[in-house]
Amino acid sequence: MRLRYGTNPHQAATIDHPPFTVVAGEPSYINVLDALTGWQLVREAAARFGVPAAASYKHVSPAGAALGETVAAAYTRARDADPKSSYGDFVAVSHPVDLELAMMLKRVVSDGIIAPGYDEGVVEILAAKKRGTYLVLEVDPEFEPPAEEVRELFGVRLTQERDALPMPSDLPDDVVLGMIVARYTQSNTVVMVKDGMTIGVGAGQQSRVDCTRLAGEKAALWWARHSSDPLTGVSMVSDGALPFTDNVVEAQRYGVSHIADPGGSIRTPEVAAACAAARIHWFETGVRLFRH
Repeated sequence: MRLRYGTNPHQAATIDHPPFTVVAGEPSYINVLDALTGWQLVREAAARFGVPAAASYKHVSPAGAALGETVAAAYTRARDADPKSSYGDFVAVSHPVDLELAMMLKRVVSDGIIAPGYDEGVVEILAAKKRGTYLVLEVDPEFEPPAEEVRELFGVRLTQERDALPMPSDLPDDVVLGMIVARYTQSNTVVMVKDGMTIGVGAGQQSRVDCTRLAGEKAALWWARHSSDPLTGVSMVSDGALPFTDNVVEAQRYGVSHIADPGGSIRTPEVAAACAAARIHWFETGVRLFRH
């Protein structure tokens, strides 16, 4: 299938054997990257928690992700995390799109959606968005990717085992959700979660404390829109080991009560001690979740 264009309009691009059907619109290279990454996130989250999951993707990282009683509720919570970044997003939902979600999407600025199905009359509503160019993809929910992933860069082919490691079963739900979100976010990544939704994602920073600070600032903005009380009960997940205690100091500013990171750093004992001193529950997961 020929794509609309590659990463940039001056680059041609194609796709082979996609696990989805193009119901409306014409995908670009970045649309496909956002769609397939977002679908993996919501599929894993819904399977783990048994409720609908939604994600709002921009530039191969989620602006927000959440669980909900319905797909509309899940997407409302996902987009509410960082509505500024969700402007022009690509939507991924774990369950078929119903009329409630379609009418919601009709009112917001979004580029496309991937879902395992669409209720009667929904596609017509979505396909009319963006002057008829809104992208609607229907993914095969039974599709399982190969065990190995292949990537070519500068004429070099790299092959690795696909990251399908099950998440730990003995961690709080918000911590597990944060780990799932981190798995499908560009590294370095720090994710802040509260009550089944991301409230801050700091992605793609070279310094981990910058990730923590960015996620915390987004969490604070989210909370300011909803309450004047102090923010508390936030779970923070880092995709890599926290290298310094400055991350703990930053986390304290944003109501973090739980921190999870892979551990194994030379300063992990210092991080653990700083968490204990700050009365933050610290979890050493042993699972690094880099994504490049």
